Amino acid sequence: MDRSVLWKIKLAPYITIGLLIVNVVIFLLMEITGSVDSDYHIFRWGAMLTSAVSEDGEYWRLFTSMFLHFSFEHLAGNMLVLFALGTVLEKGIGHLRLALIYFIAGLGANVLSQIWSVRADEEILSAGASGAIFGLMGALVFAGLFAREWMGALSPGRIALMLLLSLYHGVNEGIDNVAHIGGLILGFLLAIILLKIFPGRYLYERRGW
Repeated sequence: MDRSVLWKIKLAPYITIGLLIVNVVIFLLMEITGSVDSDYHIFRWGAMLTSAVSEDGEYWRLFTSMFLHFSFEHLAGNMLVLFALGTVLEKGIGHLRLALIYFIAGLGANVLSQIWSVRADEEILSAGASGAIFGLMGALVFAGLFAREWMGALSPGRIALMLLLSLYHGVNEGIDNVAHIGGLILGFLLAIILLKIFPGRYLYERRGW
């Protein structure tokens, strides 16, 4: 196979695309088997409920809730930002680093949200990929400001545009600000670890893109 074709395959954002497909397929399955408008239905599929996690020990909901959405608008908004951020980040920092940031930040954001709800004595039903997506945003902020060597020829203007899109989405979604902020901070910290402390090697050839 031609080397250029192999290189294009290597740079393809298949983690981001895979996450998009999984989220969409799960949403469609939920609609086929019931309705995402039903709190009980989305709870059965694995949404986070404060008491279910803290009292019943259903900690797996901290993970499964990352793939569930309350409406088509909720799903579409999250997937749009995931695509915008994920494709750029994955091309720059690599598939494994993007996956680690996405899942660790998303899980950590849900843990912080759960702790906040317990301390506030609130019973909250929550779901969505926003915490993980804000983790990618935090990583992009760090890479854009302090690790430009990872982002190739990506212009500061394009980075700023994606961040504005993400922030607009996050503010207007108005679902779980604790998860959003937590994901953002965790993504930033994870980027420090993965891009500066344990950088490994660059994914792309050092000629820009």
